[in-house]
Amino acid sequence: MAQDGRNKRMTAAQREEATQRVLAGESAARLAEEYGCTRAYISLLKVRALDPERFRHKAEAKLSVKLTAEQIAELKHVFDTGTPEQNGLIPARDQWSLDHGFQLAKKLFGKKPSVRAMKECMGVHLERRPDEGDPKPKPPKPHHINQLDPELAKDPEFVAYYLSPICEQIARKEYEFALAEWEKRNPHGERPVPDVDDDPQWVVPQSSTERHPPPPGQRIGKHARSKGSPFTKPKRRKRR
Repeated sequence: MAQDGRNKRMTAAQREEATQRVLAGESAARLAEEYGCTRAYISLLKVRALDPERFRHKAEAKLSVKLTAEQIAELKHVFDTGTPEQNGLIPARDQWSLDHGFQLAKKLFGKKPSVRAMKECMGVHLERRPDEGDPKPKPPKPHHINQLDPELAKDPEFVAYYLSPICEQIARKEYEFALAEWEKRNPHGERPVPDVDDDPQWVVPQSSTERHPPPPGQRIGKHARSKGSPFTKPKRRKRR
Protein backbone atom coordinates (compact mmCIF):
# COMPACT_ATOMS: atom_id res chain seq x y z
CA MET A 1 0.00 0.00 0.00
CA ALA A 2 1.12 3.58 -0.57
CA GLN A 3 3.18 5.10 2.21
CA ASP A 4 1.00 8.21 2.47
CA GLY A 5 -2.05 6.08 3.24
CA ARG A 6 -3.87 6.86 -0.03
CA ASN A 7 -4.37 4.86 -3.20
CA LYS A 8 -2.27 5.68 -6.23
CA ARG A 9 -4.06 6.08 -9.52
CA MET A 10 -3.20 3.12 -11.73
CA THR A 11 -2.86 3.38 -15.48
CA ALA A 12 -4.81 1.21 -17.89
CA ALA A 13 -1.72 -0.92 -18.54
CA GLN A 14 -1.16 -1.45 -14.81
CA ARG A 15 -4.79 -2.43 -14.27
CA GLU A 16 -4.59 -4.94 -17.10
CA GLU A 17 -1.34 -6.38 -15.77
CA ALA A 18 -2.67 -6.59 -12.19
CA THR A 19 -5.83 -8.32 -13.46
CA GLN A 20 -3.84 -10.96 -15.35
CA ARG A 21 -1.57 -11.60 -12.37
CA VAL A 22 -4.40 -11.93 -9.85
CA LEU A 23 -6.23 -14.31 -12.21
CA ALA A 24 -3.03 -16.36 -12.45
CA GLY A 25 -3.17 -16.95 -8.70
CA GLU A 26 -0.94 -14.27 -7.17
CA SER A 27 -1.90 -12.84 -3.78
CA ALA A 28 -4.12 -9.75 -3.80
CA ALA A 29 -2.34 -8.33 -0.75
CA ARG A 30 1.05 -8.69 -2.43
CA LEU A 31 -0.18 -7.00 -5.63
CA ALA A 32 -1.80 -4.19 -3.64
CA GLU A 33 1.48 -3.47 -1.90
CA GLU A 34 3.33 -3.48 -5.22
CA TYR A 35 0.93 -1.17 -7.09
CA GLY A 36 0.22 1.12 -4.14
CA CYS A 37 -3.51 0.43 -3.86
CA THR A 38 -5.82 -1.49 -1.54
CA ARG A 39 -6.41 -5.22 -1.56
CA ALA A 40 -10.12 -4.58 -2.14
CA TYR A 41 -9.35 -2.83 -5.43
CA ILE A 42 -7.33 -5.79 -6.66
CA SER A 43 -10.23 -8.05 -5.76
CA LEU A 44 -12.56 -5.73 -7.65
CA LEU A 45 -10.42 -6.05 -10.77
CA LYS A 46 -10.63 -9.82 -10.45
CA VAL A 47 -14.44 -9.79 -10.10
CA ARG A 48 -14.79 -7.48 -13.10
CA ALA A 49 -12.75 -9.86 -15.23
CA LEU A 50 -14.67 -12.96 -14.09
CA ASP A 51 -18.18 -11.42 -14.25
CA PRO A 52 -18.27 -8.47 -16.71
CA GLU A 53 -22.08 -8.56 -17.00
CA ARG A 54 -22.33 -7.47 -13.39
CA PHE A 55 -20.75 -4.08 -14.15
CA ARG A 56 -22.01 -3.54 -17.69
CA HIS A 57 -25.06 -1.49 -16.62
CA LYS A 58 -22.82 1.00 -14.80
CA ALA A 59 -20.72 1.56 -17.91
CA GLU A 60 -23.85 1.99 -20.03
CA ALA A 61 -25.25 4.50 -17.52
CA LYS A 62 -22.13 6.66 -17.83
CA LEU A 63 -22.33 6.57 -21.63
CA SER A 64 -26.02 7.56 -21.54
CA VAL A 65 -25.19 10.73 -19.59
CA LYS A 66 -22.04 12.12 -21.17
CA LEU A 67 -22.28 13.88 -24.54
CA THR A 68 -19.61 13.58 -27.20
CA ALA A 69 -18.07 16.59 -28.96
CA GLU A 70 -20.11 15.89 -32.12
CA GLN A 71 -23.34 15.71 -30.11
CA ILE A 72 -22.57 18.98 -28.32
CA ALA A 73 -21.91 20.68 -31.67
CA GLU A 74 -25.20 19.36 -33.05
CA LEU A 75 -27.14 20.61 -30.02
CA LYS A 76 -25.59 24.08 -30.31
CA HIS A 77 -26.51 24.17 -34.01
CA VAL A 78 -30.15 23.38 -33.19
CA PHE A 79 -30.22 26.05 -30.48
CA ASP A 80 -28.81 28.63 -32.91
CA THR A 81 -31.06 27.85 -35.86
CA GLY A 82 -34.40 26.76 -34.39
CA THR A 83 -36.95 27.17 -31.63
CA PRO A 84 -38.65 24.65 -29.31
CA GLU A 85 -41.85 24.98 -31.33
CA GLN A 86 -40.06 24.15 -34.60
CA ASN A 87 -38.53 21.03 -33.02
CA GLY A 88 -41.86 19.79 -31.64
CA LEU A 89 -40.98 20.27 -27.97
CA ILE A 90 -43.43 20.92 -25.12
CA PRO A 91 -44.46 23.60 -24.29
CA ALA A 92 -44.35 25.06 -27.81
CA ARG A 93 -42.60 28.41 -27.38
CA ASP A 94 -40.09 30.64 -29.14
CA GLN A 95 -37.66 30.85 -26.19
CA TRP A 96 -35.44 27.96 -25.07
CA SER A 97 -35.55 26.71 -21.49
CA LEU A 98 -33.53 24.11 -19.62
CA ASP A 99 -36.38 21.61 -19.85
CA HIS A 100 -36.45 22.06 -23.62
CA GLY A 101 -32.74 21.26 -23.75
CA PHE A 102 -33.21 17.99 -21.88
CA GLN A 103 -36.11 17.04 -24.15
CA LEU A 104 -34.00 17.72 -27.24
CA ALA A 105 -31.02 15.68 -25.95
CA LYS A 106 -33.29 12.74 -25.20
CA LYS A 107 -35.03 13.05 -28.55
CA LEU A 108 -31.83 13.20 -30.62
CA PHE A 109 -29.44 10.97 -28.67
CA GLY A 110 -31.49 9.24 -25.97
CA LYS A 111 -29.30 10.81 -23.28
CA LYS A 112 -29.88 12.96 -20.21
CA PRO A 113 -26.76 15.07 -19.62
CA SER A 114 -25.97 16.92 -16.43
CA VAL A 115 -27.41 20.36 -15.74
CA ARG A 116 -23.97 21.95 -15.99
CA ALA A 117 -23.28 20.40 -19.40
CA MET A 118 -26.69 21.45 -20.70
CA LYS A 119 -26.22 25.04 -19.54
CA GLU A 120 -22.85 25.17 -21.30
CA CYS A 121 -24.46 23.91 -24.52
CA MET A 122 -27.35 26.36 -24.41
CA GLY A 123 -25.27 29.42 -23.52
CA VAL A 124 -27.06 32.67 -24.34
CA HIS A 125 -30.14 30.80 -25.52
CA LEU A 126 -31.01 29.71 -21.98
CA GLU A 127 -34.10 31.55 -20.75
CA ARG A 128 -33.35 33.88 -17.88
CA ARG A 129 -35.60 34.78 -15.00
CA PRO A 130 -37.41 38.10 -15.61
CA ASP A 131 -35.64 41.10 -14.10
CA GLU A 132 -37.61 42.83 -11.37
CA GLY A 133 -35.96 46.14 -12.24
CA ASP A 134 -35.62 48.84 -9.60
CA PRO A 135 -38.26 48.17 -6.89
CA LYS A 136 -39.70 51.06 -4.96
CA PRO A 137 -38.55 51.27 -1.31
CA LYS A 138 -41.12 50.17 1.25
CA PRO A 139 -41.89 52.21 4.38
CA PRO A 140 -40.47 50.84 7.63
CA LYS A 141 -42.64 48.76 9.92
CA PRO A 142 -43.29 49.70 13.56
CA HIS A 143 -40.52 48.44 15.80
CA HIS A 144 -41.26 45.71 18.31
CA ILE A 145 -39.16 43.14 20.07
CA ASN A 146 -40.02 40.13 17.90
CA GLN A 147 -38.20 41.69 14.95
CA LEU A 148 -34.86 41.52 16.75
CA ASP A 149 -32.26 38.81 16.50
CA PRO A 150 -32.24 36.58 19.63
CA GLU A 151 -28.68 37.61 20.40
CA LEU A 152 -29.55 41.32 20.22
CA ALA A 153 -32.71 40.79 22.24
CA LYS A 154 -30.56 39.69 25.20
CA ASP A 155 -29.09 43.22 25.49
CA PRO A 156 -31.52 45.42 27.53
CA GLU A 157 -29.83 48.65 26.44
CA PHE A 158 -30.15 47.82 22.75
CA VAL A 159 -33.78 46.75 23.22
CA ALA A 160 -34.56 50.06 24.94
CA TYR A 161 -32.92 51.98 22.07
CA TYR A 162 -34.66 49.90 19.40
CA LEU A 163 -38.09 50.53 20.92
CA SER A 164 -37.44 54.24 21.49
CA PRO A 165 -39.04 56.95 19.29
CA ILE A 166 -35.62 58.20 18.11
CA CYS A 167 -34.85 54.84 16.47
CA GLU A 168 -38.14 54.89 14.56
CA GLN A 169 -37.42 58.47 13.45
CA ILE A 170 -34.02 57.41 12.08
CA ALA A 171 -35.60 54.53 10.16
CA ARG A 172 -38.22 56.93 8.77
CA LYS A 173 -35.53 59.39 7.63
CA GLU A 174 -33.58 56.59 5.93
CA TYR A 175 -36.74 55.56 4.08
CA GLU A 176 -37.36 59.14 2.94
CA PHE A 177 -33.79 59.44 1.63
CA ALA A 178 -34.05 56.10 -0.20
CA LEU A 179 -37.41 57.13 -1.68
CA ALA A 180 -35.98 60.44 -2.91
CA GLU A 181 -33.06 58.65 -4.60
CA TRP A 182 -35.47 56.17 -6.20
CA GLU A 183 -37.67 59.01 -7.55
CA LYS A 184 -34.57 60.57 -9.15
CA ARG A 185 -33.76 57.29 -10.92
CA ASN A 186 -37.40 56.74 -11.94
CA PRO A 187 -38.95 60.12 -12.80
CA HIS A 188 -41.89 58.44 -14.58
CA GLY A 189 -42.83 56.20 -11.68
CA GLU A 190 -42.27 52.51 -10.97
CA ARG A 191 -41.12 50.32 -13.85
CA PRO A 192 -43.56 47.62 -14.90
CA VAL A 193 -42.55 44.16 -13.72
CA PRO A 194 -42.91 41.33 -16.28
CA ASP A 195 -46.01 39.24 -15.63
CA VAL A 196 -44.86 35.71 -14.82
CA ASP A 197 -48.13 34.43 -13.37
CA ASP A 198 -49.23 33.03 -16.73
CA ASP A 199 -45.94 31.16 -17.15
CA PRO A 200 -45.99 27.89 -15.13
CA GLN A 201 -42.19 27.64 -15.36
CA TRP A 202 -41.62 30.49 -12.90
CA VAL A 203 -43.05 30.09 -9.42
CA VAL A 204 -42.35 33.17 -7.32
CA PRO A 205 -42.07 32.14 -3.66
CA GLN A 206 -43.59 34.29 -0.95
CA SER A 207 -40.98 36.59 0.49
CA SER A 208 -40.23 36.19 4.18
CA THR A 209 -40.28 40.01 4.55
CA GLU A 210 -43.99 40.08 3.73
CA ARG A 211 -44.90 38.00 6.77
CA HIS A 212 -46.07 40.10 9.68
CA PRO A 213 -44.49 39.05 12.98
CA PRO A 214 -46.76 38.38 16.00
CA PRO A 215 -47.39 41.13 18.56
CA PRO A 216 -44.83 41.62 21.35
CA GLY A 217 -45.04 38.98 24.04
CA GLN A 218 -47.13 36.53 22.02
CA ARG A 219 -45.71 33.03 21.72
CA ILE A 220 -46.28 30.94 18.61
CA GLY A 221 -45.95 27.29 17.67
CA LYS A 222 -45.24 24.77 20.40
CA HIS A 223 -44.51 27.59 22.89
CA ALA A 224 -47.97 29.19 22.52
CA ARG A 225 -49.33 27.59 25.74
CA SER A 226 -46.28 28.23 27.86
CA LYS A 227 -46.16 31.01 30.43
CA GLY A 228 -43.58 33.67 31.04
CA SER A 229 -42.03 36.60 29.21
CA PRO A 230 -40.51 36.33 25.71
CA PHE A 231 -37.08 36.22 27.36
CA THR A 232 -37.80 33.11 29.45
CA LYS A 233 -34.89 30.73 29.04
CA PRO A 234 -35.78 27.23 27.83
CA LYS A 235 -35.63 24.44 30.36
CA ARG A 236 -32.56 22.21 30.33
CA ARG A 237 -33.18 18.64 29.30
CA LYS A 238 -32.10 15.91 31.66
CA ARG A 239 -29.32 13.65 30.50
CA ARG A 240 -30.15 10.02 30.29
